[in-house]
Amino acid sequence: MIQLSWVAILLMAASVAFAELPVYPVKGKVVCQLSVFDNPEGAIVSMCGNYLFVSNACNAKTKEGFSWAEGRGSISKLEIGPYGDLKMVNRQFVTALTGPLGMAILNVDTGKFAAGTLFATTGSAPMSTINGTPITDPKRHKPKLLAINPANGAILGEINMGANSVFAKISGGPADLLNALTFDLKGNLYMADTGFGHDSYKPAFKYAGGVWKIPVESIDALAAGSMNPPKMPQFIPCPSWPDGIEVDPITQKVWWNTVMPPNDQDPYKGAYWAVTDADFDSGTLPAPLEQGLGRLDGCAFTVRGTNLQTEIISNVIVVVPQGGKAYKLALEPETTLQGPADLNLKTLGDGSYLLFVPELTAMNPTQWDERLTVIWLPANFDNPQ
Repeated sequence: MIQLSWVAILLMAASVAFAELPVYPVKGKVVCQLSVFDNPEGAIVSMCGNYLFVSNACNAKTKEGFSWAEGRGSISKLEIGPYGDLKMVNRQFVTALTGPLGMAILNVDTGKFAAGTLFATTGSAPMSTINGTPITDPKRHKPKLLAINPANGAILGEINMGANSVFAKISGGPADLLNALTFDLKGNLYMADTGFGHDSYKPAFKYAGGVWKIPVESIDALAAGSMNPPKMPQFIPCPSWPDGIEVDPITQKVWWNTVMPPNDQDPYKGAYWAVTDADFDSGTLPAPLEQGLGRLDGCAFTVRGTNLQTEIISNVIVVVPQGGKAYKLALEPETTLQGPADLNLKTLGDGSYLLFVPELTAMNPTQWDERLTVIWLPANFDNPQ
């Protein structure tokens, strides 16, 4: 197992001058905070817009390093009020997960799965018991994508990304730390595999961090266990720990960012990319759009194409206008976030937004007291004139 605490990672991180980033002209207003989650990493709004799903990653109580508590992760379901207030529907809507991080809402019917189905990750490395005993048996590593009924939490199907999967044959190893998910307009599914944790098993898996594209035509076949789907998944290797991923609604390019390995192993020092179908066809990593931004985590877009990302150590929300450079978002009242992770937005009828920010707080040793913050962004957020 990699013996690194989050404190050590913070101390070894390259200094990132977020203080030098200009402040975005429009502030966000904090309208709600709930501290009832267990290392919340992901948030996603239902297709109908009435509900919010939050993934509780459940970080185990380890003395060194960190790991996900096997089978102790879950997904919560909340009702979204008109002003950003949240009402818990079921804190344990889906249970018995390991390191659930990214989630996405299917936007087309595939045949097996209806539009609106919730997709989520589970089985991420590294794993341990809830008390921190490392799990090193590679047979226990069962990374997969789950398809979930958003009404009742029932598991409708799964896509295996483990050692004997199509994905392992393509990349050379199983998925390690399954992170963010997103769909494009056609229903193609994208996933960022951070690649962390492969060496926590004995023997270790081959490193296989990078970004996946799963063609919509192949989702049903892969869920049925086929090793020969109509179109094969595509993979772009990225050694810098991919984390957040989202599709630009204007250009349909796939954006992802990196959370940056320690010990200066990342030549980009935290970066984000925008890639096309041609990049997936080539399977090669292009140059990033911007770099030197530290430990980026979440990635989301407004409907008008403004990008928002989180930096999980400096506790900053980064704003990138269409074709522009990075800013940092100021909050009102002034609020210090606590490990902001995979954020998501809801567009309101007047053109304003609700921004949902789960705060992973991975150093917190206790369960069910971590926070999610709701931020209101005004209708002029994309065009501050």
